[in-house]
Amino acid sequence: MKNILPEVGIEIPPRWRIVPAPCADASDRIRLVIDPGPGFGDGTHETTQLCLQALAAFAPRTGPWRMLDFGSGSGILAIGAARLGAAVDAVEIDPLARAHGERNARANDVADRIRHARTLEDTGDSFDLVVANILRSVLLEFAEGLVARLASRATLVLSGLVSTDVPQVIARYSPLLGGVRPDVFENGDWRALAWRGLR
Repeated sequence: MKNILPEVGIEIPPRWRIVPAPCADASDRIRLVIDPGPGFGDGTHETTQLCLQALAAFAPRTGPWRMLDFGSGSGILAIGAARLGAAVDAVEIDPLARAHGERNARANDVADRIRHARTLEDTGDSFDLVVANILRSVLLEFAEGLVARLASRATLVLSGLVSTDVPQVIARYSPLLGGVRPDVFENGDWRALAWRGLR
């Protein structure tokens, strides 16, 4: 995927500033350095922005916590979570994208907080926040596996969806989550679903 991040970076309220290379930044935003590469997620796409905003809103405020980033691509969400204090398992099947995510983690000095994995089976079994910004078909296929990894009172965020995807994804996940329906967030044509305080 071609990286089109402006040289000056972009801001994603309320917490983030995405930049293409290390730089001085006097703002109160959390700076994420994302270099061009094959992994999806440079901060310019609406689904990435929705997930970063969800991360800022729903990340635990105290104590150690864990996040699963399923379909991690460039690692932008994993890096954001690590900057907020999480230990992260980042799952990416594409070896080039996974290497790209590892490079970005090192550029942000959080490589020690992110464990990169190829499959969901290679991850831990309990997470406070599970985020998957990926195709609808993949979300549907891996529903049971993602739900099974939710800790008590966890939050699940799913994105990569357009409005016509939403009913099918809710119909797949809500029965697995005790019938709870998600909050739906919008950015342009794109949607993110968030189930909070689960199990």
